[in-house]
Amino acid sequence: MTSAATEPEGGLLGAYRARLRARSEAVVDEVLTEGGVHDQDNGLVATLESLGLGGLRTAQAEARRFVRDDGIRFGTSAPGRLPRRWDVDPVPVVLTAQEWAGVDRGLEQRAHLLDLVLRDAYGARRLLRSGTIPPEVVFGHPGFVHQVDGLPDARQSRLVLTGTDLGRDASGGWAVMADRSETPAGAGYAMASRRITSRVMAGLHRDTGLLRLRGFFDTMTRALQQAAVTGSEPPRIVLLSGGSRSDTAFEQAFIATLCGFPVVEAEDLVVREGRVWIATSERPEPVDVVLRHVDALSADPLELRASSEVGVPGLVEAVRRGTVTVVNPVGAGLLDNPALLPFLPGAARELLGEDLLLPQAPTWWCGDPASRSHVLAHLDDLVLKPVGMPGRGRSRFGWRLDAASREDLRREIADRPWAWCGQQPLPLSTAPIVTPTGLEPRRFVLRTFAVTTPGTTTVLPGGLGRVAPREEDPHIASANGALAKDVWVLSEAGSPGPVPTAGSDLATRRPRGHRTTPAPRVAENLYWVGRYAERVESTARILRVTADLVEDHGNHPATPGGQAMTVLVRAVAALTRIEPPDDDEGATTTRQYLQDVVMDLGTEGTVAYAANRLIQAAQQVRDQMSGDAWMVLSRLERTLGEAPGEELQLQPQLTHVLESMLAVAGIIVESMVRDAAWGFIDLGTRLERAVHTLSLVRHTLAVPRAPVADGQVTEAVLMAGESILTHRRRLVTGEGYPLPVLSAADLLLLDEGNPRSVAFQLDRLARDLGLVGDERLADETREIRRRLLTLDVEAACSGDRSTLAETAVAFRGEVRRLDVVIARRHFSRRAPLRPVEANWAPGWPS
Repeated sequence: MTSAATEPEGGLLGAYRARLRARSEAVVDEVLTEGGVHDQDNGLVATLESLGLGGLRTAQAEARRFVRDDGIRFGTSAPGRLPRRWDVDPVPVVLTAQEWAGVDRGLEQRAHLLDLVLRDAYGARRLLRSGTIPPEVVFGHPGFVHQVDGLPDARQSRLVLTGTDLGRDASGGWAVMADRSETPAGAGYAMASRRITSRVMAGLHRDTGLLRLRGFFDTMTRALQQAAVTGSEPPRIVLLSGGSRSDTAFEQAFIATLCGFPVVEAEDLVVREGRVWIATSERPEPVDVVLRHVDALSADPLELRASSEVGVPGLVEAVRRGTVTVVNPVGAGLLDNPALLPFLPGAARELLGEDLLLPQAPTWWCGDPASRSHVLAHLDDLVLKPVGMPGRGRSRFGWRLDAASREDLRREIADRPWAWCGQQPLPLSTAPIVTPTGLEPRRFVLRTFAVTTPGTTTVLPGGLGRVAPREEDPHIASANGALAKDVWVLSEAGSPGPVPTAGSDLATRRPRGHRTTPAPRVAENLYWVGRYAERVESTARILRVTADLVEDHGNHPATPGGQAMTVLVRAVAALTRIEPPDDDEGATTTRQYLQDVVMDLGTEGTVAYAANRLIQAAQQVRDQMSGDAWMVLSRLERTLGEAPGEELQLQPQLTHVLESMLAVAGIIVESMVRDAAWGFIDLGTRLERAVHTLSLVRHTLAVPRAPVADGQVTEAVLMAGESILTHRRRLVTGEGYPLPVLSAADLLLLDEGNPRSVAFQLDRLARDLGLVGDERLADETREIRRRLLTLDVEAACSGDRSTLAETAVAFRGEVRRLDVVIARRHFSRRAPLRPVEANWAPGWPS
C-alpha cells in the first residue's frame, strides 16, 4: 500500500484522521496513511471532500432507499423474527490492481488446495495416513458426512465454489481468517452492493477504471454446466433453497436471476429410479446439477437429518448413482473447520509441493497438547472457536470474559480439547463509514469468492466488504448487523478486464418451441401474485369512489348522493367481508371504517392485507419477477405504512396505491415473456377481476332504486370499474344503451372490447389456460363465456332486476369453480415433510 505526499488538512478527512489518532491502537487504514493518502484513494478523497458531510448523508439516504426499493434483506422471516434491511455504506474501499493480483493468486491456490483436501478426506486419506492432518480433526467434525464417504467422482474438481474471509495483519498484508465452502454466501450481496454504490457515487464510479463483477457470475454458470456428468445437452441446473425464510433468500433469487436458472425448494424436486426430477404442472423434467443452498445435513432427510423439512429424500442416493451433481458437494462443510487451519500449510507442501501464498491468522487446535497449553496460557488474548459448522456454537472472545466465564471455558477445553481451537485475532484495518457526525473508522473484513471450472479458477474482483456497526464490536458478521462495503479493484490502464460472455459451451439447445412449465409451488405463487395484485387494485378503486361519496354526501344521507354512498359502503362490506358501521353512525365513523379497510394489516379483505400477501407471494418467486417490480412493491409497502393526513383524507393514499398497482401491471405486461409463468400470473389477475366485477354488479346494479339515486350509483360503479369514460362517450354519440344501468351492465359484463368486462376476462382466461397447457379447461371457459354473451341486458335489468342478480351470482359461481379446478390440476403440491422422531427408551420393558 503506497501513499501520496500530501496530508488532508481540515474538512472531513482531517476530522477522520483525528479520530484515527485518538484510537487506543494504531492499525492500517484503507484510506489514510501516517503521512497522507493511499495513491489509489486520491480520487475518492477528492470526492468525499467535495460532497461534504451533507452530500455523504444524502448518498447514505439514497443507498438506503435503493436497498428498500430493491427489497434487499438479510436474515430469516420466521415467526418472531424479522429480516433486516441490508445496509450499504456509500464510501467504497479501493484496492490497487497490483495488490489484488497477489490476493488473486493466493485465492486461486487456496481453492485448488481445498479441493484436493476435500477429495483426499473422502478418498485416499493420504493426509491422515501421513499425520499431516490429525484424523480427529476430520472425523470429529460434524461437516464430515460419512454417507458420502468414498463415492467415486468423475469430475476434475469437486469443489466448485469457495469463500474465504480475509483481514489485514499487523504488516498491512491480507491474511486468511476462515474458509467458507459449505454454502458460501455473499457474492450476490457483493453484486447488489456494487449496483447501489455505483448509483449513489455515480461520478466517482464512472471516472474510475474498475474490474467489473458481472463476468464472475457468467463463469459460475459455465462452471455449473460443466459440473454435470449426465451428458444432458444442455444440463438442467436448479438452485435448491430453504425457501423465502432462508437468511440469504434475497441472494439466492438474485444469483439465480443473474445466472439464469430457477430457484426450487424441496417440494419441487423428487427422486425416482435414482434420478432427481423437477415436478412441473405438466410433466417432470430431469435435473443434472443442484446448486445447494441448504446445509448438508438437511439436504436429504432419508439418509441425513431425518427432521429436515428442506431436504430432498433420496438426493444422496442420486449422487451415489452419479445421476446428479450437487454443488458444493454434500460434505464440503468439512473445510469450514477452523481446526484445519494449522494443518493447511503442511497439506499445501504435501499436495502442491509449495507454500501457501496467503498467510493465515495464527490458529492452534486444542487436541494437540502443546497447542492446548499455548491456548490456555494466552486465553485472554485469543478468540476461542468451537470446532463445528458455522453457526453451531459461538466464538468467545477471551479478553471480554469475566473470571468466572474464563474458568468455565478452561474446564470445557479440558473436558473436550478436540472440540476447540484458539485463534490470534488479526488487528484488521479500518475504513471510514458515514455517520451523522462525520466519517468514523470501523474495523474492516473482506469475504472473497472463487469459482472453479476444469483447469481454471476465477476470483470475484474484490468481494464483499463488511465493517462493524459499532466501534466496540469484536465480531463483524452480517447476522450482527455489519454494514456492507463495496470493494473496488482498480484495473490495469483503466481497462475493465475480461468480461466473459454468458451461456454454455454446449452446442445443443432445446428447440424454440419447447415449453417448460413451472413447478406447482411456483405456479401457485405466480397465480396469487396476479390475484392479490388485482385485489389490491380493485379494492382501492371502489374505496376511492366510496370515499369521494362520503366526503360529498356523508352529512346528508337522505339525499340521492347519500343513498348512493350507502350503497357503495355496503358494497365495500360485501366485497371485503368486513362489517360496516350502522347507517346512522355518521360520516366520521364511516371515514374511519374506510380507513380501516385500507390500512388494517391484520384483517383479511383490506388493501394492506392483500398488499402484504402480494409481497409474500412475490418473494416466493423472486427469480421469476422483474427487478423493477421490487421498487414498486417497496413503494406500495411504504404507502400503506403511512397514516393518512388530517381529517382521514384517504384520496392521496389510495391514488398512490393505484399508481403502484398500475406500475406492477405494466411491468408484468411489458417485461415478462408470454410463457407459462406469465400465464399463471395473468390467470390470477383475470379470475380475480371477473369475480370482483360480478360481485360488484350483484351488490350495486342488480338492486332497483329511485332513478336519481340509481343514476348516481351507476356512475360510481362505472368509475370503480374504470369504464366511465366509455359510458359517457357512448351516451354523447348515441352508441350503446341510453339508460345508464343498461350501459353499465353491458360494459361490465358483456363488452368484449372492454378490458374490465367479465367477457374480456373469460376470453383471457381461456388464452392463459392454453398457455399453461390446459386446453380442456380452456374449452370449458370458452363455453362459459359463450353462455354469458347470450344475456339479454334489457330483460335482465327490467323489473326487480332479479335476473341480473341471478346471472351475476351464477357466473361468479362458475368462475370460482374454475379456480378450484385450476388449483386441483396445477397446484397439487407434495405434502410437507413431517419428521418421525424415535423416542428410544433407556431399556426394553420386561
